[in-house]
Amino acid sequence: MSEVLREFDAKHIDEDCRSLSGTHENELFFNCVFDKLNGLNLIGCDLNQSKFKTSSIKDAMGFSMTLSCLSFKGVEYSPLLFDLLLTLITLSVGNDEKRRKVAQIIGPEKLAAMKRVLGVLE
Repeated sequence: MSEVLREFDAKHIDEDCRSLSGTHENELFFNCVFDKLNGLNLIGCDLNQSKFKTSSIKDAMGFSMTLSCLSFKGVEYSPLLFDLLLTLITLSVGNDEKRRKVAQIIGPEKLAAMKRVLGVLE
């Protein structure tokens, strides 16, 4: 007998979500592909096995999602989105040594470029 662990408001399986927009809450996105993320809000969504192909910073701006295991476990992020996530971590305070190491991973030129695009003054 199968036991349901979670009820979703909507299910998207093997879908092309490259131009998806709007707010989606408590939805399953299994093995979906995302690209243009402007204006996309994923609140409490399960993104298992999905891929983010975003390669343009303008396509990444204005995107928000709930930060949880369901946003990362088994999810593939494009190099740009991965570096953008790391850049956001460097903007926090505290954990100075760890933030310096993250900045080194990104590289000084790319980090400076990301911060410029984000509108962060040095």
